[in-house]
Amino acid sequence: MNKNNYYTVGISGHRDLLPSQYDENLTILKGHLLKLRREHPDKQILVLTPLAEGADRLIAKVAMELNIPYDVFLPMPKELYIQDFSKNSQKEFEHYLLHAKKVETIPLYAGNTLELIRDYSVYRDFQYRQVGRKIVDLADEMIIMSDEQPNNKIGGTYDIANYAKMYGKIIYKVRCDRLCA
Repeated sequence: MNKNNYYTVGISGHRDLLPSQYDENLTILKGHLLKLRREHPDKQILVLTPLAEGADRLIAKVAMELNIPYDVFLPMPKELYIQDFSKNSQKEFEHYLLHAKKVETIPLYAGNTLELIRDYSVYRDFQYRQVGRKIVDLADEMIIMSDEQPNNKIGGTYDIANYAKMYGKIIYKVRCDRLCA
């Protein structure tokens, strides 16, 4: 990827967004990406997403509707990652994965092994932190879809938002509620 040709937009957000806010969130994301297109006419917008449920897929849907390419960064090998999703969600994941411009699996976090991340544990959380940080590092701007409630979850939206702030990234906040707030 020649970064000079792109304005890169990363996403970090909750997986359990309220269905009643779906259309509103779609409209907000679409409006923001169209605004970025107008603000950066000499560059192509490129979305960066790990394609988890919720915010990550919502931005992929909007990108597809607007013919904006997106790159997918997986936090672990696909066969392990899809275990986090229901059967229907796995089909949706595969659909969006198929339309990605590029798919990359990030390396294992220092000290992690495939065996350690096979089942849910803090080791798996460190993979989510790694993928979130990779996206922040590559992004010109981050979209954070959050209820803005602080928590200590490693690799969660709040963790990634703090990392983005620490490195002075442009942050576009989308306030949204969660199913299990």
